[in-house]
Amino acid sequence: MLDRIASLLRFQPPVLNDEGLLFASGATVPTDATYGYQPGCIFQHTDGGAGTVLYVNEGTLASCDFNAVAALTAAQEALLGATAGTATASKAVVLDTHGAVDAVKTAALSIGASGSEVAVTATPAELNNLDLSAKTETVAEAAKATGITAGSRVVKITGGTGFTGLVLPLPTAAEVGLVKQITLDTISSGSVAITITNIAIGGTQATTATFDAAGETLVLIGMVYGTTFRWLVLKEQGVTLS
Repeated sequence: MLDRIASLLRFQPPVLNDEGLLFASGATVPTDATYGYQPGCIFQHTDGGAGTVLYVNEGTLASCDFNAVAALTAAQEALLGATAGTATASKAVVLDTHGAVDAVKTAALSIGASGSEVAVTATPAELNNLDLSAKTETVAEAAKATGITAGSRVVKITGGTGFTGLVLPLPTAAEVGLVKQITLDTISSGSVAITITNIAIGGTQATTATFDAAGETLVLIGMVYGTTFRWLVLKEQGVTLS
């Protein structure tokens, strides 16, 4: 009969030779050290409230120790709801199988061996200077009026049939020490002339850089002496400076 009932309830038949209760209920939780409850016995506290309605015996048959099965904490909920490798607001961060997570937002960053980390003091803007794609601009004749953008590191010119009037402004304070590459990327005919203020070639100065063929390149570095900002030519490849 017991086996039939257990089968209908989808329970494993109890071991009749084992003493003690597996399930119990009542208005009062059994006192610690009470005899008669198997380890793992579930007690339903019928007079309980939030967090005090379900108990489990973590003691022994001879000396019970019922402890409440509490609801998950906010931290536990966040952990259970996290997707490995994906950073989500208000969720715990769980690394994927490669020990990685897709994105990290932090107010400070330190890198190094445990206990000997060194703070990264560079600003996001300074770190982004390493991203060449973000510092590359393409200039066509239609955009010549706006000139070459301050802070760009690689300038690609699409020359079309050639044009003049493109201006490279003086380097800013932020561009001192910055290397700037200007390359004529494409051209079908004619030439492209760039007006440059305070460009130094050795001990002389030039005001115009003329590009006649695709691939011609001018490499400059921003410099300052006293309060004067200027560009210094590091290399010209096919470019005419005058």
